[in-house]
Parts: sequence; C-alpha cells; structure tokens
Amino acid sequence: MRVMKTVWLFKSSEGNDERYSDALDQAGFLAVVVPTLSFQWCNEGPLRDSLQRPQDYAGIIFTSQRAVEAVAEIYTKLAVSIHHQWSEKKVFVIGEATQIAVQKLLKLASIGQESGNAQQLAPIIIREIQPFDKPLFYPCGNMGRDELPKLLAQQDRDFRALTIYQTSPHPHLRHTIQKLTAGGQIPDAVVFFSPSGVKFAFPTFEDLNMSTVCMKIVAIGPTTNTALVEHKQSVWGVCPSPSPDGLLHVLARLQ
Repeated sequence: MRVMKTVWLFKSSEGNDERYSDALDQAGFLAVVVPTLSFQWCNEGPLRDSLQRPQDYAGIIFTSQRAVEAVAEIYTKLAVSIHHQWSEKKVFVIGEATQIAVQKLLKLASIGQESGNAQQLAPIIIREIQPFDKPLFYPCGNMGRDELPKLLAQQDRDFRALTIYQTSPHPHLRHTIQKLTAGGQIPDAVVFFSPSGVKFAFPTFEDLNMSTVCMKIVAIGPTTNTALVEHKQSVWGVCPSPSPDGLLHVLARLQ
C-alpha cells in the first residue's frame, strides 16, 4: 500500500478557503494547514472616505484576499448607488483566490486573475488604464511590497495606496509546529503562500531547532519564491499559477 505524502500548508487560517487542502486530499496527499498569519483591520475612517468617492478614481487594485475582506466590511454597508458606481470602474486582482473573493464579497467583476505577482499584473493595468488618468485606489497591507506602485509610476499610472490591515504571526504558529513535530515526524513538503508566511515561519523553525533540509519547499508564486531565496532556502518547486491546480502540478513529482 502506498504511503500518503504529508504536505504542510503555511497559510492564513482566516476565512474558509479550503480549496488547497481539499484538492490535495482528493489527490492522495495528507494536507495539514499550519495557521501562520493573523490580521487586524486599520484606517477604517480613511477607507470609508475613499470608498464613498468612486468618482475620484479610475478603478481599484486588490493584491490579496485580505484586502478584499477589509474593504467588504465597509463596502457592504454603503449605498447601492455607490456600489453601482464602483461596478463601472476597472477592478484589478492578483490571483484566482483574490478574484473569487471580489466576486463573492463585493459582487464585482475583475481583471487580472491569471497574474501571480506585481510584475504580471502591471502590464494588464497599463493596458487598461490610460496615462495620467485618475488614480487607482490601492488598499493594501502593512507588509505589501512597493513593486507594483513603482511599475505603475514608471508608466505614468497614478495610484493612491492606503494601508487597511496589519499582518502579524498567528498566535498558535509555534504551538502548532511543536505539536506536529512532537513525534519526531517531518513533512514531505512544506508550501508557503506569501512572503509574510516565510518571514514568520523560519524564525519559529530556528527557535525549535527544526531543520528544513529534508523537506521539499514549495512557493505559491514567484514573489514567495524570492522571499524563500532571501532566507537562503533551497526551493524545490514554484507553482506555475496561484491555484490548487498549480500546486498539484508541482507536487506530482512527489508521488
């Protein structure tokens, strides 16, 4: 009988996105979600002010599910007329998960779900938005990289960034890893979904004297891959798309 390969998913436990663990389970892996990140909303006043003035913007950019969720807390309470005005604006997203969140929580159509990072989304925005047009509203987290703003500014596309959530380590991260490794077992593969997850997980590994040498390390997208390389990790695979299918494509080599 074939032994199931164990895969740890270092991702946020917030929300109910079980697509990855479900896909892995169905493919014959033992998927374990390790809660890695926690989020706190901030700047609700400025966010409400911006959302109430869609006429000031050419569109809106979402680079994470969390940004969508933070916006939804306020957006869903605004007037229907405001919703209608935003529905006529361009909405840009990175990744399938963000696109699904925009559709589900904001009831808005979006562009760019095939992109996996800022470098891939920027050309889409530049194609859709004219130079020197109204700014794009860019609600983001405190740990967001400045790559996308730089790429847009270089092509004369204006934007207004606003930090609307703070990212911190999940309070149960260390305990969860301790519990999983108590029997001396290590996973066959570990999957990281964001640079923030990389930043918080590896110091915990070091504190617990946990070696990653025998693990296959996988990145969901090139930005997370860069973060792993910066932490001097040998990356075994990078998903061709930020989706369950992309992850299965990489993990197929484990079977």
